[in-house]
Amino acid sequence: MRKRAIFAAIAGLALAALLPSGARALAAPAQDEIAVYKKSVEQRFGEWLESLWPQAEAAGVSRETFDANVKGLKLNWTLPHLVLPDPAAPDGPALPAALAQASIPKHQPEFDAPAGYFNAGAMKALAATGRTKFQEYGPALAAIQKQYGVPASIIVAIWGRETGFGKVDSAYDALQTMATQAFMGRRPEEFTKQFVAALKILQEGHATRASMRSSWAGAMGYTQFMPSDFENFGVDFDGDGKRDIWNTIPDALASTGNSLHSQGWDGSKIWAYEVTLPADFDCSLQGPDLAKPIGEWAKLGIARVKGKEFPQEKLGDNAFLVLPAGLKGPAFLATDNFSVLKLYNNSDVYAIFVGHVADMIAGNEPVAFVGAWQPVERFPRDRIQRFQQVLVNQGYDVGKVDGLSGFKTRRSIGLAEKKRGLPLTCYPSSALVDAVLKEAETQQ
Repeated sequence: MRKRAIFAAIAGLALAALLPSGARALAAPAQDEIAVYKKSVEQRFGEWLESLWPQAEAAGVSRETFDANVKGLKLNWTLPHLVLPDPAAPDGPALPAALAQASIPKHQPEFDAPAGYFNAGAMKALAATGRTKFQEYGPALAAIQKQYGVPASIIVAIWGRETGFGKVDSAYDALQTMATQAFMGRRPEEFTKQFVAALKILQEGHATRASMRSSWAGAMGYTQFMPSDFENFGVDFDGDGKRDIWNTIPDALASTGNSLHSQGWDGSKIWAYEVTLPADFDCSLQGPDLAKPIGEWAKLGIARVKGKEFPQEKLGDNAFLVLPAGLKGPAFLATDNFSVLKLYNNSDVYAIFVGHVADMIAGNEPVAFVGAWQPVERFPRDRIQRFQQVLVNQGYDVGKVDGLSGFKTRRSIGLAEKKRGLPLTCYPSSALVDAVLKEAETQQ
């Protein structure tokens, strides 16, 4: 959980909302410049909010609800990753240099190694608490699993991963968060939709403004739903007339079960099998678009760990290879349920974490994977982005150019390694990254 900074409470120190606690106060002229800038932005924000009324009305929000919640709504300048307007308005003041400097991240984020996501102690603790929650909410979980066909262990694992079973504090006013992100965040169209959906939640009485809390990114409740997720999948499981994912645990867990079920969870399949690969296996064969029957993977020499056999009745089921660290980590044959987990959080390591903790909760797996996480090189994320863009220019499909190593990037790395005669890893290495970027430089 992120440690929250302590921000100054008076307007003259408004810049402190974008500075670490204890930063030196600016000189009065700089403070005045920032205050003028923020006042102009807030005025423009108010006008923009009013412009959303037709969209809110079309969604079924009453004018009374709109006015009650929009009147007096201010931006939350403390949210991370905001895109501050420059100028504040078409004819408004420019973005003050001090404010622009304060909003720049102080550290370049790194391209993180997958192994760091799987802390054995944390996974063991979540599984142990999850088993306790299983006992505490046994009847509700059994009913949820029966109704939606999603294993209760998966739902409990998501609860643990998202909020530590409710221990992680949702510190933000959800409506203010959606509005701020919509006005000057990195995904304005998406958060405008989320803002209107949040108004509908209030309109329908499922939460009050005070109780509708969220993370800085807008995720709400025990299992972290965005407002549109709530609109589509929220469930009133206890029958009190409210879909309360903030205070009613059965509602939150049933909503998660409904979300997974509605997006394609197949109760007849597990999420994935951990597997071993034969020597010299072509790791570029990974990804959901290269799925094939499990029996065909077995013919290629892929086997379950610990000498287990694939169930005979499952050999005709399609599965795809997931290599979160290329050939430098554990390997998995994943079912479509893995892809459903990624709809909850679009990350291979997230889906593996939830699936494995769920297996631990159910008593089917130890803490550790059989496959070992080998040391991998680390890179600044912007360097991986440049590397991805060059690969795209060379005709490779890396998926989104975002500095992250999704399956398409890992697969393209394998293809590029084979083309250059480098050892096959399907994971970023200095040997390949440097070679690809150098090629691009010489061609300019």
